[in-house]
Amino acid sequence: MKNYKKILITGSSGFIGLHLSEKLRRDGYQVIEVDKKNGFDLKDKKVVDNLPNVDIVVHLAAYNGTKWFYKKPFDVVLDNTLPTINLLNRYKNSVDRFVFSGTCESYAGSIELDSSYLPTPETVPLSVTDITNPRWSYGGSKIGNEISVVAAYEQFGMNFSIIRYHNIYGSGQIDHFFPEFINKVKNGNLELVGHQNTRSFLYIDDAIGYTQSVIESPKASNNIINIGSSEEVTIRDAAQIVLDKMGVKDQLILKDAPEGSVMRRVPCTKKLHNICGNMTNTPLSRGIELILESL
Repeated sequence: MKNYKKILITGSSGFIGLHLSEKLRRDGYQVIEVDKKNGFDLKDKKVVDNLPNVDIVVHLAAYNGTKWFYKKPFDVVLDNTLPTINLLNRYKNSVDRFVFSGTCESYAGSIELDSSYLPTPETVPLSVTDITNPRWSYGGSKIGNEISVVAAYEQFGMNFSIIRYHNIYGSGQIDHFFPEFINKVKNGNLELVGHQNTRSFLYIDDAIGYTQSVIESPKASNNIINIGSSEEVTIRDAAQIVLDKMGVKDQLILKDAPEGSVMRRVPCTKKLHNICGNMTNTPLSRGIELILESL
């Protein structure tokens, strides 16, 4: 018997939100989809106040995509902050749990200052290393949102789960390394920015499986959980897999990462597996194949 029947998902038209909505609906949940694309501006308090009563809220909506951190940083801050505050006010006394999508960007500065935080546990300090770098419009606003979620728990007893996604990828994605790089290669551009950086990629189906387990598990209540893979790979190696799968023999043109980019990123997944069990992740090579097959 599932603990929750009626679930509101914000950002339901986004990459993760779309897959999660479809999976939960298939499994018998009543899913309320809330997104800008279906007319819900969550920055508007009146819109949020008129949302229906539900058992659980999964707040995924955010202004994401690295290029926007630099091009529209103020919009990023607004779109990350106002909806979260409005939703917390609306549901602080009426839901069994508020699931908030945090980000590994929130502790990027701490990792740069101290590499001993790798693999990175959920207890790592969250920090902003350069307030003048617009990249922090995203990670910094997400830090503030995590504080707000925990504050609502402390003041109103609103149970929560904070999930920090780590480089989720898959078919149908737009603003992410793989689709952007694949498009560049198709256009004959083999320039690779940040080739020395490392990431831990998790295929979308695996991420949705973990997310559903977090939603359903009592152990995840009032907890912060990394959702990602413990397999660390360089951007260069990931790009080379793409070239191999596409049959491209030309050499990569290697470029340094932009200022403020995180050199290494790999989560500690002990808590995740304690809550969800030891699921088998899709190998990166197979995940890239699935993306290419879908194009």
